Amino acid sequence: MSVVAKLQSIYLFKDVPQRSLEEFIVHAPPVQFPRGSEVFRQGSPADVALLLIEGRLIAQVEAGGEVREVGEIRPGEILGEQGLFVPGGKRSATVVAAEACECLLLDRRVMDQAATNPAVVKLEQHLLGTLARRIRKTNQSIQQAWKAEAPTETGAIAEATPAPTTIRQRLARIFGGS
Repeated sequence: MSVVAKLQSIYLFKDVPQRSLEEFIVHAPPVQFPRGSEVFRQGSPADVALLLIEGRLIAQVEAGGEVREVGEIRPGEILGEQGLFVPGGKRSATVVAAEACECLLLDRRVMDQAATNPAVVKLEQHLLGTLARRIRKTNQSIQQAWKAEAPTETGAIAEATPAPTTIRQRLARIFGGS
């Protein structure tokens, strides 16, 4: 199946004309990753993002010598978007190909040079929605951790879980920090 056909099968691009997808691919070339390969390494420079068009990726965070799976990326999803918005940023997770994958390579140039392309417009809308959902999920996790730390009527700290005991420890447990 051609790259354009794969893009057309992704809901995100269902209304995008074929010619626009062909132009998009010129600016965002396809890259392949064999099963088991490391796509991004936590802590490495974040200078590009990827749009997964085929396969499945797993995001992992390492903290305190422990590796924790934090997400799964499926076709139509963008990963590493920090590389598009934060100059000098670092990868927050390691991403590994759970199966053979094909992605489109996205960099700041793509977003600038092809800004009027309907495929890029759809991609930007998708990015904004994804970022908003992630922020909402993070806020909910912080609120849950904060509520679990809130003082009870007697002034004592509520003990929903015996450990960790501080808000900092709870957040580190949720997000994989130390």
